[in-house]
Parts: sequence; C-alpha cells; structure tokens
Amino acid sequence: MSKKILIFGGTGSIGFSIAKKITEEGYSAVIISRNKEELIEKSSKIGCEYEVCDVLKNEQIEDISKKYNDSVIGLAYCVGSINLKPIKISKDDDFIESFKLNTLGAINVIKSNLNGLTKNNGSILLFSTIAVQQGFTNHSIVSSSKGAVEGLTLSLAAEFAPKIRVNCIAPSLTDSKMSQKMLSNDTIRKAIENMHPIPKIGEGNDFGDLSSFLLSEKNNWITGQIFHIDGGRSTLRIKA
Repeated sequence: MSKKILIFGGTGSIGFSIAKKITEEGYSAVIISRNKEELIEKSSKIGCEYEVCDVLKNEQIEDISKKYNDSVIGLAYCVGSINLKPIKISKDDDFIESFKLNTLGAINVIKSNLNGLTKNNGSILLFSTIAVQQGFTNHSIVSSSKGAVEGLTLSLAAEFAPKIRVNCIAPSLTDSKMSQKMLSNDTIRKAIENMHPIPKIGEGNDFGDLSSFLLSEKNNWITGQIFHIDGGRSTLRIKA
C-alpha cells in the first residue's frame, strides 16, 4: 500500500514545498486545491497525484477522504487567507469568512480523514501565523482565526493521542500568492525583511524539511507543538 500524505493548499509556496520534500523522502504526496490547471502543472513537476477541492464544500472533502482512507498517513492544511484592516472598518463577515477558511476548513478536513489517520497512526500539520503571538496592527481578523488554529492543535493533540500526532507551524510573512500585493513594493519589502533577525522574507523551501519530518513516520514523539519558522522575529530583539 502506497503511503499518502494529503496536502490541502498544495499549490501554494509552502504546500508545494512540502509536497516536493515528502516525495523525495519516498512518500506519495497528493496536492489539493481549487485550481485544476495549476494542480496539473505542479503535480507534473514532481510526479505526484492531485485532487480538485474547495475546502468550503464538505462533499468534495468527503469524496477525497473516501478515496484515500486506507492509505493516508499524513495531512497538512496549508490553506489560508490574509485580510488586513483596522477593526473599526471590519465587518462581521470578515471574521466569519476568515474563520470558515482558516479554522473550520481545517476542522472539516480532519474530521473527514480521521478514520484513516487513526488506523494508520498518522500525523496532522496545521499552519498558524506569527501574528497570533505578536501583536500586529490591523491583524485582528487573521489573528483571531489562526489563534483558534493553535488552540485546535493543542486540543486535538490531546484528544487523538497516542494514535495521531498533531502539530502546527506559525510562519512569519512568506513570499506567496497571498502576500504578493504587500511585497510588490521594494521599499516595503526591504522594511519587512529588516524586521527579522535573519533579514529576509520567508520562502516555501524554508518549511519543507521540518514539515515533512513532522508528517512522516520518523516523527514518533512530537505532538501538540507550535513551531515558529520566522527568522527569529517572534522571540529575538537584536536592534535597539
């Protein structure tokens, strides 16, 4: 039986980096997203399977879980959104839509694949943001939903032990489709880079090694952890 690791958001910079790394490690990646053309292009680059799925549509999630129930050993939820605005101009729908995509989507994906992951002693990897631990202006919408993801990580790690390991990575700003608008200005990009003790913007490849380890069978004693891949920004202050 081929051991499958499902990567929701697998065409994004982080998700695809994970797919490349776990393929190199001898596992079978299944990249999952809404864009079929992008899935075909990226899956052909590394020779992996793909599935078209909108994580807001539970019937599509269920179809995928049924297909891979016997073989799934890992699940990464790399789907996310960045909605930045002052709270005084935010609407209820801003928070609701962010929660649906970032948090409820992860919950429904996990629930649908729970039988297979339990049977195969699998691993789940979720993604948060540095903004949960650090107070950033105009981040209340994304911080609320991603903060829920960190709480979910700890709760499910306890609930699923010892059968399933559950961990989370909290990145700083990473070069991706979501962040292109923010990073297109060179002056702003350089200023953000210099906010990090290691002065650069994150890249997808910064996440592949740790993610693939946490998702693989090599990880047999790490669960309930929030890992910060952020150039030291969440913990270090090197400038006055």
